[in-house]
Amino acid sequence: MKKITQLAFFLLVALLLSCGGESYNAASNDGGISGTGNGSSKSSLAGSAYKGPFIQDSEVNVLKIEGDSSSIIASSQVQANLGDFILEVEPGLLSVAVSGRFYDETNATYSEETVNLKALVNKDPEQQANIFVNALTLLSHDLMVELINQGNSYEQASSAAETRVKTLLAAVTGDIPTNQPFINMNIANSTGTTPGDNAYSLYISSLFSEAVNERRVEEPQYSMSTLLSTLRADILNDKPIDDATLLSLQEANGRLDAASIQQNLEAVLIGETIAPVGDVIEAVTPGLVPPSNLTTFTDTKAVSQRFCFDMPLDCSSPEHKAEIVNAQGFSYDLQIDDNADFSSPIVSLQDWQRNYYEIEHASLGSGTRYFRIRKSYDDGQLSLWAQTDFVVP
Repeated sequence: MKKITQLAFFLLVALLLSCGGESYNAASNDGGISGTGNGSSKSSLAGSAYKGPFIQDSEVNVLKIEGDSSSIIASSQVQANLGDFILEVEPGLLSVAVSGRFYDETNATYSEETVNLKALVNKDPEQQANIFVNALTLLSHDLMVELINQGNSYEQASSAAETRVKTLLAAVTGDIPTNQPFINMNIANSTGTTPGDNAYSLYISSLFSEAVNERRVEEPQYSMSTLLSTLRADILNDKPIDDATLLSLQEANGRLDAASIQQNLEAVLIGETIAPVGDVIEAVTPGLVPPSNLTTFTDTKAVSQRFCFDMPLDCSSPEHKAEIVNAQGFSYDLQIDDNADFSSPIVSLQDWQRNYYEIEHASLGSGTRYFRIRKSYDDGQLSLWAQTDFVVP
């Protein structure tokens, strides 16, 4: 289990103190907004930027979106190491862009790289507003702009874009119900927010951090920006997550520790109630488990290869046929290839309903072959692959 060491904690406190020497009239994490506008058409826009919290002096720019063009109408900075900012802005369709380093809630360190996050808000005249800029608002941002330019209302674009984001991420998470728009999702249970929605937002933030940190071990140049750019392109092009990214996110889930994430965030968001991220981890994890007890058997009499999975008996036992069942609530994806990386499958099936598969050797050729299988749930979640190899005579 990951824990903050005493030394790391004191270093963290020292960094917070060193960055907090000035006094600001900051927007708090509970949604409160100071100021009521300057008497003109401008009014307050306050918020917080989280991937976890952005650090003090991160840049905040507000751009007014008008068709295919945009222009900066206000600029500010994050006011403390809590991600908070506040500006006076004109009404209209606004893109709030935050650029800076952030606190990584999975390992209690500050990022070395600068990350850019965005959120799209439809600011009413004279109306104060409070928003949260996070990874989810970034993933939906560009598609929302595109849909609005196609004639959709802000509400229609927001709903459609957020649905596509959640559909993409469902390959890892499955269907996690949420109620609020992404810009209303915090990582702490502040006033006016929904704990379940906050937990989903915090889970995605933690999942992305864990995936990037682990992937950097093998690919030092891999970054949070790389991951976010990859997923943004998938959203715009309406494509599924690529296999390498999907695997890194699935494996990252297994390394997340809710108690550690909560402890790490409590050290910086002092006094806040951290969202119950453990609830989401527990909901996601069972569906990622690969098919169990995968076995294969070469039936020389029938000149075929058998595969059995999710049953207590292996394929060499005649009694295995009594364990063949139809899948309920999910189906199977299966592949056979003569390459271990499954780059050119000889067989590739989706929506397979049974926990048994048999194929004639004549269609496979002779030599070493590789078989893998995963579960595809009705809510979009995909399990990890179970894999084995076999030799065709």
